[in-house]
Amino acid sequence: MSKMDTLKKYFPTGTTEGDRRLLDRIFIAPEQLPEVLAVPTGSPRVLVGNKGVGKTAILEWLFAAAKKKQIPTIFLRPDDLDLASIANVSDVSSIKRGMYDCFLDAVASAIGQKLSGLLKGSAAKLYKESVARGAREEDWMEKLLTLLSKLSKPVAQIDASDLARDLAKQSLSTERLADVVQSYLFSEKRLFLILIDDTDQVATLDDPQHLNRLWGLLLAVRKLTSTNPKIKCVVTLRTEVWMRLLRNEKGQRDQIDHFRPLVMFLRAPEELIKSILKKRLALAAAEDRFNGSVPIRHFFDDEWMNLPTSDERRSWEQFLTKSSRERPRDMIQLVNHLASAAKARNSDHIGSADAETAMETYSKERAEDLAIEMGFDCPGFLDVVRSFSDVDFESDFETVRQHLRSVPSRFSLKIGARVVKPEDDDDALLLLSLLHESGFLNARVPDSRKTDNYRHIGFLDDPHLVQPSRWNELQRARWEVHPAFRSYLIALQKERSWRSGKKG
Repeated sequence: MSKMDTLKKYFPTGTTEGDRRLLDRIFIAPEQLPEVLAVPTGSPRVLVGNKGVGKTAILEWLFAAAKKKQIPTIFLRPDDLDLASIANVSDVSSIKRGMYDCFLDAVASAIGQKLSGLLKGSAAKLYKESVARGAREEDWMEKLLTLLSKLSKPVAQIDASDLARDLAKQSLSTERLADVVQSYLFSEKRLFLILIDDTDQVATLDDPQHLNRLWGLLLAVRKLTSTNPKIKCVVTLRTEVWMRLLRNEKGQRDQIDHFRPLVMFLRAPEELIKSILKKRLALAAAEDRFNGSVPIRHFFDDEWMNLPTSDERRSWEQFLTKSSRERPRDMIQLVNHLASAAKARNSDHIGSADAETAMETYSKERAEDLAIEMGFDCPGFLDVVRSFSDVDFESDFETVRQHLRSVPSRFSLKIGARVVKPEDDDDALLLLSLLHESGFLNARVPDSRKTDNYRHIGFLDDPHLVQPSRWNELQRARWEVHPAFRSYLIALQKERSWRSGKKG
């Protein structure tokens, strides 16, 4: 195996599926893990985060730790739910009832398929006679709740400190994590865990009526946990989907206030990205029999590189961290692209030229992925992104505002059901709000407390920044195109220039 192949083994495509076989060796517990585990009694924890931020990895880690301690745990994905019974249902009340049935059916099936070893004695009899498909009567749901109680594990038989040590994996304070486990996971005398990933896939997101399916599932999970507090649930949801639920005027507006306290936004700050990078580099270098103290030197020709979009110098660590958009998966995929570029030129070391090659693909992929994420709200989002090839990557508010006022005159554009009009201040601000929410544009404001005398304000730092009432703040900020998208915009500039020259 070549050096670059070894590196790619620890930096695969960036999917959790590719990482699963390495999870025990590469996982780094995020600082927010205690908050994830602080599941309110009688309610689910709704873990919201961007695609690639690590939601699935946390659930996989929780599942592995619980399994090790023999805590009965079910891991569900949308494919586990048979939604045929609500395929043609449109009224909200029927969706709620139907989704609860579908959810409990998935739980019952998972018990038979994945926790059959726990079905002994009265529990086995109850499952076989009342819960298993083909043996159900009208009261099967009540019987299932009884079964879940029987299968739950007494918390007195679980060492909270031991479980916390497994979960922390030397990345967090075991003492703090043990307190959270004891106070929240062990708040009842018995415990049963249900983890639900990729929740948004139960619905077709461009169909507003389908969004009620998401509410139906969230309400079904909350109903189960409130009925039986021994059951602790963690549900994941993508950020743009949660925001779509908030904006959907035909959705369950009355439920939003009930769910807000249950929602936590998962972040991947730069320090976490750096830790993940260093951990994977160290493991890859060790496998390749590197005995030095700086693993990055084994795979890169220097610790510093030239930025593809300028003449500036950056450390590879800075470049990879800044290009990741606070998404570990992005960083992993970028290293994979770099290794592929170096291998294509038969090199054992990654250099600045490889960054330029890799970013051509990586940056385009990020723009197209972002267009998919935001496409439910704005089908023409990629065209808006592409329009910024005409704008400086760092601009004042007025420059950005005037550009966005002109965008709808170039192509038709809608945000939701609203047609975006040219030279309209309100529509320009609405576009800016969407660009800020997506992470394509970030605000940079002066801050003397910081080393560089400024700080960036991303959407999760201040979700309500782009508002008419905060006009003065918007004017004081510089607006920057995220570095991950700049190579793509430069490629568009070059393409336009080439076409212009050809015509001339």
